[in-house]
Amino acid sequence: MASTQQMEMKCEPRAQLEWGFGGRRRLRDGALLIALFLGGIGAGQFVVSTWLFDYPLSAAIGLLFVGAGKSAAHLIYLGRPVRFYRLFLKPRTSWISRGLIAMIVLLIFGAGYLGPQYGFDWLPWSTEDNLGKIIWLVALAAAFVVMAYDGFVLASCRSIPSWHTMLLPVMFFAYSIAGGLAMTALTYLCDSGAKIDLDALMFLDLMLLGAMLSLVVFYITNLAGSDVTARESLRMLLMSRTAVFFIGLAIIVGLLMPLVLGIVHIVELQGSIALTLLAVTAMLELAGDISMRHSILKAGLHMPVYWT
Repeated sequence: MASTQQMEMKCEPRAQLEWGFGGRRRLRDGALLIALFLGGIGAGQFVVSTWLFDYPLSAAIGLLFVGAGKSAAHLIYLGRPVRFYRLFLKPRTSWISRGLIAMIVLLIFGAGYLGPQYGFDWLPWSTEDNLGKIIWLVALAAAFVVMAYDGFVLASCRSIPSWHTMLLPVMFFAYSIAGGLAMTALTYLCDSGAKIDLDALMFLDLMLLGAMLSLVVFYITNLAGSDVTARESLRMLLMSRTAVFFIGLAIIVGLLMPLVLGIVHIVELQGSIALTLLAVTAMLELAGDISMRHSILKAGLHMPVYWT
């Protein structure tokens, strides 16, 4: 009887304990979540600030999030910095290698593109000429990979059904763009000399929030229609302590409240009230972003191992 019960316990879905807060190494495993978050919003901020708006300071801050924040968090997670180079060695088969290579390309070409605007006017290009635009396009393509590759890394984990879906790269990409918009808004609010189209920013943000809410609904529906392990992950997202982060912070605080505030902002609000709403909306979205990533990592369950 005891051996039968032991076998049944071994056959249950197992929580992954390597990625995110709550892992075996506690804070060090949590550093990976910080790396995913900072890399996503940093790359998103660079894209938003160079493609949708002409805002070099915000773009430079985005590169700083990627270069300093994401890199430092990865090193903390690894524990042994001397092993960091190994992550770059398998670009043909590993999304981790592809993503980190894209990160280096983004930092080099992004800094090169912004260089002439920060005292390096001796460089043989500018942001307006053809060579500068080519450099920007390379940086932009690399930023797109950085925003999405975390989702591809999770989707490649066949043993964790709640991760093994192509919805995750799309969700991570959308959240990174939205996080980039939020960081651009906060940078603008702290920079008295900046000039950007706030109406356009809020409209884009509302469109993204609607798309992200739809993606979350699709993700929940996908889990509900999948195998028993995926349904257990869904139960964790909706009915366990993880629900505080998923429903409370990611959905209500990070999506629904910013949607309402964004609609209120568009209704011809001006002056300090409008700027206050913009700041609150941006901070809520960032809280929702990291909470969504945390929830997805936390609800990752390995499929049962059946013993004979």
